[in-house]
Amino acid sequence: MIFYSTNKFITRFHYKCILLFSLICLFLFAGCSSLSSKNKISGDLTIQKFDPAKKVGIAFFINKTSFKDRSYEKIFQEYLIESITDSCSDILLVKPGDAGYPAFLVKLPMNEAGSINNLGLAQLGRQAGMNAIVTGEIMGITGKEEIRGIIFFKDLRQFIYFQVKIEVYDTGTGVKLLDERYSEEIEIDELELELLKKKEVVSTSEVDDVFMKISEDISEKICDAVNIPPWQGYITSITENNIIISSGKKVGLVPGAVLEVFATGEIIEGVDGHRFRMPGRKTGEVKLTTVYADSCEAVVYTGIDIMEGCSVRIKK
Repeated sequence: MIFYSTNKFITRFHYKCILLFSLICLFLFAGCSSLSSKNKISGDLTIQKFDPAKKVGIAFFINKTSFKDRSYEKIFQEYLIESITDSCSDILLVKPGDAGYPAFLVKLPMNEAGSINNLGLAQLGRQAGMNAIVTGEIMGITGKEEIRGIIFFKDLRQFIYFQVKIEVYDTGTGVKLLDERYSEEIEIDELELELLKKKEVVSTSEVDDVFMKISEDISEKICDAVNIPPWQGYITSITENNIIISSGKKVGLVPGAVLEVFATGEIIEGVDGHRFRMPGRKTGEVKLTTVYADSCEAVVYTGIDIMEGCSVRIKK
């Protein structure tokens, strides 16, 4: 018999404040205009209006349980990737097993406090043309016994308790777009509990059931969180008048498109060693000349102070 109950841990207050602050900044600087699929004529230039796909990196999940040899983190990750693909097919996923999968998603950058270096991770994601990065962790798989039931029908029952954590980082600011902690329990029999305590085995079918359910619950939230900020690309290098941007055909960019350029914003200090990048002011525009699968070349169209590290957005 399988019995589920879900309990989401409350995120600390300061993370809520940072997220709210970041979202306000994003809307202030990005605006709320929607993109049209039609062409807009501006002087002698036809500007094609389109909406690039968000590119999202899936980092290697971490297994902090005592079941290191069971690869439960891979099982959880596979279910989550499948659920995200089903929930938001317009998102371009960079996932383990892909050709050219970046090393920084295998071993995430850490700060001195032992937590993820959010700004360092965001910077690496920008260089890889990503808009967001999903991290995951299996925090615990433990057994427990509790007396449950109604009045005269109470008895001692056994459970396996799963705890997982999912975070989504915005590469534009380094802020967490999502910070969710889930717990799930499955009712088992006494023998299964004894085997669990000996660190011998957890039923594969039960692990599958739990991770599938959690993945289905969280995938739509991930899609919604990723779609909060507008699409952004990033200038990774400039040689004379040749500008390289870390996004290309795969996200929908086309030659001739005009992108607005925004300066790198001020970095602000948060708690626990976390740092965040404020949105910068518009400094000009670039026009795409050659578009490759994962990058493109551009030239300055208008403006000044267009340099490496600047972000680009679709011209409205």
